[in-house]
Amino acid sequence: SWVALALVLCVSHIHSKTLHQNKAASGRALVAGYNSEIGVYSLNDGVLSRDGSWPVDPNLTWWVQAGDSFYAIHEVGDYNGVSGGAASRWKLDGNGQLNQVESISLQSVYPAHLLLDADHNLAYTANYGGGAVTVISMQSGAFQSVVQLLEYGDGCRDASHPHQIVRRGDFVWVIDLGCDAIYTYRVEAGQLSHITTTPVGAGYGPRHMAYVDDIAIVACELQSHVLVFDINADGSLTQKQDLGFATNEGNKGAEVLVHNGYVYASSRVVGVVVVYKIEDNQLTRIQELALDGTWPRSIAIKDDIMLAADKEGNSVQVINIDAASGMLSGGGSLETPSAPAFVMFFE
Repeated sequence: SWVALALVLCVSHIHSKTLHQNKAASGRALVAGYNSEIGVYSLNDGVLSRDGSWPVDPNLTWWVQAGDSFYAIHEVGDYNGVSGGAASRWKLDGNGQLNQVESISLQSVYPAHLLLDADHNLAYTANYGGGAVTVISMQSGAFQSVVQLLEYGDGCRDASHPHQIVRRGDFVWVIDLGCDAIYTYRVEAGQLSHITTTPVGAGYGPRHMAYVDDIAIVACELQSHVLVFDINADGSLTQKQDLGFATNEGNKGAEVLVHNGYVYASSRVVGVVVVYKIEDNQLTRIQELALDGTWPRSIAIKDDIMLAADKEGNSVQVINIDAASGMLSGGGSLETPSAPAFVMFFE
């Protein structure tokens, strides 16, 4: 019957390479992870589609774009025969393919995060597997040399696992999941100078941090907590809230973003994104959205669209953001290269 045919057409469309979300957000996105391929996508007036792939080196699990260059970390134990992970710079050629321009050894293994600091001509990597942070000097967008290697671990609950680096002005924070700590530094003379260490709850495993105005928000991995800190004038942090995160007891927090007065934090095992409203520098938990996949390791936001990369499901899901309420509603998913660990919008 015509009704049956219409239902078949609708179901078939869900599994096609194009997803309609009836939104106005547009842009391009890439998905990277534990593979040798970048998945490239377009979002046009709320329609997500897969454009193709860029072949790359293995395990490029964090990317940054600056100008016409793309920068990545190589989450490996050795690169080109040299012990340690690496960072690299890439550019698109006239045929739309991504080519490596240069790379640099980090002198520490298995990096998890890369941050560029154009104000100080530096780059920083959080080396999860090596229990260290690498500071790299830069010139005209190119990596120059490793100028500092900060190593951690003494007196920690676990081996040190720096997972992310955050900067505001001259202050730099290192989030150490293994040591249940956040280290505050000031950039001085092209290096990081330690100011103080902020402990978090024992066994919480802080993973990712975002800030807005004078508060910092930290998503924890090992226990399901979101923490809120006041950022003091000297860059030190004072905790003022310890909030519930995912309701599933065994969940593992992943990433946290701030967007238009709301905080969005993803959590894995039972895949969810939890939403918090910011009022008077305090957070209130307002929603927990169940996702299609179990392992939303990475999320990215552009206007009224969020993308969530599901590492275990080899997919990226489109999520709608209501601009007035900050609330989320789930959309469809597209296939990605295997084990996606990172998603971002790019120009």
